[in-house]
Amino acid sequence: MRIEMRLCLSAGLFLGIVCAIYWFTSNEDAGTACLLFGFAAYVLMGSYLFLQWRRRNGIPRPEDKDDAEMSDGEGEIGFFPAASVWPAGIGLGAIMLAVGLIYGTWYLLLGFILVFGSIIGFVVEAEAREEGPDDPGVPIAPGDANLPITHVSVPSTYQPQP
Repeated sequence: MRIEMRLCLSAGLFLGIVCAIYWFTSNEDAGTACLLFGFAAYVLMGSYLFLQWRRRNGIPRPEDKDDAEMSDGEGEIGFFPAASVWPAGIGLGAIMLAVGLIYGTWYLLLGFILVFGSIIGFVVEAEAREEGPDDPGVPIAPGDANLPITHVSVPSTYQPQP
């Protein structure tokens, strides 16, 4: 995550400098706002990646090492949740919120209820899962034998089936 973090923070710094120069030289509000929001988005994403890296106590991934080999990446990759209907509810609620800005408050109210209810359902569904580690951000030892089906493992060598 170190490389991604540096890339996002560098892009944010670049957009911040360009935003300041653009604002002083043009005094144009629309372009300045776009550059400012781009700066904020990259800094937000880079800060999130920095916090994830710190949460792992600075343990580098195999992708972050220059001398890594293919076998360093074997083992569990992470938890991938099962299919869910809640993201569709969040999307429909967001559409209703956008339509509510045009047609009136009833759509806004229905969209807010749909988005809020879908977010609650999505969180409850993710917390109620029985498989997977308690904290998906913490690496699991590669020797764990009882990995659920929802975990993807990368074999160290390829052995074709007869």
